[in-house]
Amino acid sequence: MIEAALRVRGGRIAAIRPRAPRAGRIRHVRGAYIAPGFIDLHVWGEPALVAREAVRQGTTAFLTAVGPMAPTAWYHALARVPDEGALAGAQCLGAHAEGPFLNPARGGALPKRWMRAPSSRELRLLMRDRHVRVMTLAPELRGALAAIRWLAARGVVVSLGHSEADARTARAAIEAGASAVTHLFNGMPRWDHHRLSLLDVALTDARLTAMVIADGIHVSGEALHVALCAKGSERLALVTDSIRLEPGAARLRAGAYYVKHETLAGSALTMIGAVRNAVRLGGASLEAAVRMATEVPARLLGIERTRGVLAPGRRADLVVFTERLQLLATMVEGQVVHES
Repeated sequence: MIEAALRVRGGRIAAIRPRAPRAGRIRHVRGAYIAPGFIDLHVWGEPALVAREAVRQGTTAFLTAVGPMAPTAWYHALARVPDEGALAGAQCLGAHAEGPFLNPARGGALPKRWMRAPSSRELRLLMRDRHVRVMTLAPELRGALAAIRWLAARGVVVSLGHSEADARTARAAIEAGASAVTHLFNGMPRWDHHRLSLLDVALTDARLTAMVIADGIHVSGEALHVALCAKGSERLALVTDSIRLEPGAARLRAGAYYVKHETLAGSALTMIGAVRNAVRLGGASLEAAVRMATEVPARLLGIERTRGVLAPGRRADLVVFTERLQLLATMVEGQVVHES
């Protein structure tokens, strides 16, 4: 962290200097921090609504989640994902397809009836509109390793999740091209040192970036601290997995949603809240917590040349917050879109 002045021009960071020039329009934020805008890799809800809501909590870019559905409905849902730049507010970068290639034994709150093994036909249809940036799948399913190789070769980030995979299968998935894990600790076997599983590999293999819901419910503060010690902030990405539901569809308790039979569903977490929790519950430094919400997700998506870092030439997607991690302002491509 340094004391500096950041110059914005044409929607980009033009320069970072020790002090502001005397001429031009100057916006003082003394006593506050400026960071890259947060990138949420896992958020549910109608994208235009998410785009408007998310900037109020520091998110400037996100992936909209699409869950398991009947094949035709699934393709139509992916086709409706907006193109980047089409929304006002936070920018939708594409889809995070959380399924349908998941193991129903670890289906959680997602509709298990539509979970199935991958097929070449569905994969070809999936890539027609090019909206899928991340796909979560269970590597133990029939044909999953071939699907991972196929997806990775076409630039899709393959994330392992909703899975019963043992450690050997998880490592085979990494060799095939998987590079991430979806909501670490959730949707996978619990830790058992006698039966090594996806969780063990997720915590110990540096080739995997693990997404983590740092709300204190999906992942406790102690578990978040363990993940930080095991992975380091370079291989953990903060996500919200936040959901927007019709009244009565789920019960909100302590910041997390539950559906029937007390099944834990998505969260009410925000990205500024995730950064705050990473510091207060997980013991991360402020720099590390911000990195997990910005640089790490940008690198996973391969967009670190334009987003996720404060450097000349990058997009002026910025957040301003206080020392107590209270959001003051959000800027998207050089324009202030939210101010508290």
